[in-house]
Amino acid sequence: MKRETKLTLLLAAGVILFLFLNLGERPLWGVEGRWAEGVREMMLRGSLWVPTINWAPHITKPLIPYWLIRASAEIFGGLNEFTVRLPVAACGLLTLVAFYALARRFFEPYFALVATGMLATSWGFAAYARVAQSEIYQLAGIVSALAFYFYGRERRSFPLYLGFWLSAVFAALSKGLPGLAVPVLVAGIDTLLYTRGRHLNFKAFLAAGLALTLYLAHYYALSKALQSELPFHLFVRENLLQAVSPYDNREPFYVYFYYVPMLLLPWTFFFFCALIWAAKRRLSLSEKERLLLWAMGAIFLLFTLARARRSYYILPILPFCVLFTTLYLREAIRRPDGLSRIVFYAYGILTFILGLALLPAPLLWPLLGFPAEKFGLSFAVTAAGLLVLSALIWCMLRSAPPWGLILAYLVLYIVGLSVLTPALTPPSEKVFGRALSALSRSTGETPCALGKVSANLYFYLSFPRRIPVFSSARELPPSCRLVFFRESFYKKETAFLRTLLRKKWILYGLKRRYLSRDRNKNYLLLAPADLPVNFPFEPYS
Repeated sequence: MKRETKLTLLLAAGVILFLFLNLGERPLWGVEGRWAEGVREMMLRGSLWVPTINWAPHITKPLIPYWLIRASAEIFGGLNEFTVRLPVAACGLLTLVAFYALARRFFEPYFALVATGMLATSWGFAAYARVAQSEIYQLAGIVSALAFYFYGRERRSFPLYLGFWLSAVFAALSKGLPGLAVPVLVAGIDTLLYTRGRHLNFKAFLAAGLALTLYLAHYYALSKALQSELPFHLFVRENLLQAVSPYDNREPFYVYFYYVPMLLLPWTFFFFCALIWAAKRRLSLSEKERLLLWAMGAIFLLFTLARARRSYYILPILPFCVLFTTLYLREAIRRPDGLSRIVFYAYGILTFILGLALLPAPLLWPLLGFPAEKFGLSFAVTAAGLLVLSALIWCMLRSAPPWGLILAYLVLYIVGLSVLTPALTPPSEKVFGRALSALSRSTGETPCALGKVSANLYFYLSFPRRIPVFSSARELPPSCRLVFFRESFYKKETAFLRTLLRKKWILYGLKRRYLSRDRNKNYLLLAPADLPVNFPFEPYS
């Protein structure tokens, strides 16, 4: 069996394991509930166009993620954590397949695989590939569009033009206008520098017209469903005004100098070496090297000039950074110099030490304060250490750099994000929401909320109609006899809520206190003494 075939099988097995192992085990986290609850209420109302959260329209994001999650739920027979995350994991796999096709336009099979392995093990990809957010949907569309473009770079093919534009529109309808802007920007740079207007023809414009018609039709159909021009207003606000006069996500102009290296981890220092390597040979750079430098610079400038800045906004730069780093690695492996030797040895030694450090996990587990009932996970950590060491030794014996590092990091992601994270994430919102839902059904009472409620909790409550929400305890009507709120809200309104406690109301919390870095995940329940509130609730001190 050829070396490339073995490496392809190893990478494919590792990626599939990473993306899909325990995909539905972790409770909804972060903003995942926005997508999950939006789809749940769409299905309850029989709507295809208007996602809502607690029956209020939530249309700040385009609809493709909602549609894919809904399709996943209908195919697999229910809406749960697995079906909510399955589309994003599938898009993660599509991203890597499309990226390999793109990398083949730059490299021979071995280094196209290296580039794909580096993208799969970059923090920017791994951090979002198992989370029901829109970043990986957008990345899949952008990478697919560029794969179509570079595959047909020397041809005038209508199907390839259409593939490019439809992929770009998929990206834009997953997160926003940058999904369309980035592929067009890169293709425009290539056209200006190298293809000399080859793709400015009738077939390309026809494909663009068809795809952009679909793009605008999305907003028109949403506007008709709402019987309002709000979708077009939000399109302008979220895509254009947010770039020049943002209402949130305002970070310093220099922040991407920090975020891009962070997204590239653990390959960041190889990327820095690639930049030094390019600066030394700036007068003799190849066409591919210049194109990637121009693309990275233009994307970096585009997102830096936009005044709304977040770490995941600039995720589309990641594939270009990986391709450029791979160009350097190919040269460093074939003709190593002093700097490349130092960096390779440093990576190898540090990764080897990390593998050794994971071996005594069963001994250290209690000392680190991890839950005793999860002690079996410590052996998964030990197994990860053994696999990391085995990957480094196997690839050193086979003379297959940098595959020892790629496979070692893939093992770490599998154990860290696919095994430990789902098992150790506190399920406080899930336990509270499901228990309150059961209590509401058994008593016939409609729960009422005070203050802000996360979409994750709405999803776990699974209430079939709108839940009344009040901003202050003074607004509560007498009909509200099951009142829930965040623990942080209770601390703000303690004085007034104590008056309810004096009227023989009881304050409850979960019997088991789940530790979480985010205190807003912890909720309390207030109910009169005559309601039968029992496990998993207990009186709150």
